[in-house]
Amino acid sequence: MKILITGGAGFIGSALVRHIIENTNYSIVNLDSLTYAGNIESLGEAYLDPRHKHIKVDICDALNELIPLAQLENTQMLKLQSWASSGRIRLASSKSNKVK
Repeated sequence: MKILITGGAGFIGSALVRHIIENTNYSIVNLDSLTYAGNIESLGEAYLDPRHKHIKVDICDALNELIPLAQLENTQMLKLQSWASSGRIRLASSKSNKVK
């Protein structure tokens, strides 16, 4: 099985990537733009595992190409962020794409 993870170098995403690599035989495609919240070092040894592939891309940009291929009329993307030090999660941004 191959799993697509967005934000896989962030606090929550990297923990998920590490868990899957350490506990399953699944492959992972990890989409992360590596902004201030994403850090390759968070992935540890999972980053070098041959079942892990990182693609540096902003998922919002990638969606603009995927939406027409999927023939969707409308999408809503919500981006959640977590701050480990505070234990809070907030809605960091929201982006809508209307397909004509």
